[in-house]
Amino acid sequence: MFSVIILAAGTSLRMGGVNKQLAEIGGVPVFVLSALAFDRCGKTAEIIIAAPEELCGEYAEIARKFGVKKLSRVVSGGKTRFESVKNALDAACEKCGYVAVHDGARPLIDIVDIERVFADAEEYGAAIAACRAVDTVKIADESGFIVNTPPRESLFYAQTPQAFRRDLFEQCAEKVGGREVTDDASVLELCGERVKITEITACNMKITRPDDLAAARAVFESRGGLR
Repeated sequence: MFSVIILAAGTSLRMGGVNKQLAEIGGVPVFVLSALAFDRCGKTAEIIIAAPEELCGEYAEIARKFGVKKLSRVVSGGKTRFESVKNALDAACEKCGYVAVHDGARPLIDIVDIERVFADAEEYGAAIAACRAVDTVKIADESGFIVNTPPRESLFYAQTPQAFRRDLFEQCAEKVGGREVTDDASVLELCGERVKITEITACNMKITRPDDLAAARAVFESRGGLR
């Protein structure tokens, strides 16, 4: 079974002062939509939300109001992603053999894709949601000039959920220490561990800017609401 960590403690700096986690899509706050997707998954044992310290109580109340049944607790997020994950993991049930981390700002995640990531994590020990790169990616030097162009066929955009065998993730996190990482799979990569890419099938965009919110609302409506 999986302990699911929803990261919702970000500052929303690029949202023009709007807390993207509390912005609504179809009348439901963004972070709640993310939590509800995992709430419906049979392999989810518990959901832990990492929130801004001053909003922990409010986030817990909102999540329960909208029917997140597997919510176990809301913890204070840290200064970095790594710290937020650690705080949530410290509060997780020790009986759960797996942990999954999901960005609260990815409210469109489909339960089918969640189940596929979970299945790969169980088979390989670590798996992340990702989609193939559709743009040509350039590697640049410090002056902003192109150094080379990696083959697009081997490139993927990393997303969440990212799921791991708990003991493996904790061992790697201890080795990595306080090194800054931009996603959770990097913790394992830095320790030489293999991570399976699970190519997802549905839109799983991350809300970062105001126009992302408008796009997410359009996708949500086109799906007919909650799946």
